[in-house]
Amino acid sequence: MATPISIVDCDGHMVESIPEMAEFMDPEVRKLALNPSRNRVGVFPSLDGLHYPRPYQTPPVRDRVNASEHRMGGAEDWAAFESQVGMDQAVLFTSEGLSVGFIQQADYAVRVCRAFNDYIAAHYRQVDKRLHPMALIPMQDPEAAVSELRRAVKELDLPGAMLPSLGLSLHLGHQYYWPVYEEAERLGCVLGIHGGSSIGFGIDTFTSAWAARTLRHPVPLAIALTSFIFHGVLDRYPDLHVGFFEGGAAWVVLMLDRMERDSSVYLTDIGAKRTLQEYLASGQILIGCEGNDRILSYLAQEVGLDAFAFASDYPHEVDLVSARTMIDETLERTDLTQDQKAAVLGGNAKRFYRL
Repeated sequence: MATPISIVDCDGHMVESIPEMAEFMDPEVRKLALNPSRNRVGVFPSLDGLHYPRPYQTPPVRDRVNASEHRMGGAEDWAAFESQVGMDQAVLFTSEGLSVGFIQQADYAVRVCRAFNDYIAAHYRQVDKRLHPMALIPMQDPEAAVSELRRAVKELDLPGAMLPSLGLSLHLGHQYYWPVYEEAERLGCVLGIHGGSSIGFGIDTFTSAWAARTLRHPVPLAIALTSFIFHGVLDRYPDLHVGFFEGGAAWVVLMLDRMERDSSVYLTDIGAKRTLQEYLASGQILIGCEGNDRILSYLAQEVGLDAFAFASDYPHEVDLVSARTMIDETLERTDLTQDQKAAVLGGNAKRFYRL
């Protein structure tokens, strides 16, 4: 599907094959991953008690359409997806590893992240250079995280690393993690904060999967952005690029209201040196959205769209048909200019990731 605008996906998803990944694991972890006596084949913790098949849910409106006959979310499937939607490049985040923050043993996190990064470099990055898989780093041990981030960027040619929005023992703006941000700035790479879990921010007792889904992405992203701003991370590291993904764009309106209510206080001694509008315009921040989000026209008027970029989420809830629909609806919008559409669909992500 040819379009007049260059399309770059700022947040798609790999669907990892644990048996394939096992090739890159050290022997002890490989035994764990492939042990047939275990109930679950894998090396990452569970995200929560709500991510599991729900056969009683309402049937989908139509049958799912994948991009290819290859393994869903594998590199070959992603290459087919890019071609069929007219996409130039795609940045890919983990599926299995969204729970990496819940690993409590730092030495185990180090080994799993290293194996994961070797695996995605070989099975995604080297298969198709249009694919840019994001690394995992063991934030449980910042010194080890610095080392693995450097290796992922310098040796494996990855664009940066994902930080889990939940699971780690400290908020992401905490000084404990600052060595990682210093290294990311020095490397000129990206850190992408990604939601996924329903644990640890106030909805742990929800029993409705759909209620949890409503909040589990945007609320942790809002917490993370607040911690980065008010604990001085974005000002201390002015060339640090931090993305916020899977929560859509509307949560930013809440942040604008709450963080800008009293600018005379906001700009004095509470940690932020700029307004939220200035942070969004700085080039340091990217926020994933669908492109056809209704709220984008409001944000365009209030803060501009330099910080917003199209995210397909393929192949999670989105299939080939719905991805095409999102792009087409974005291109057909009458409330955004052609330049704004080009920025959201590709230009902003390309600049932010330095592709």
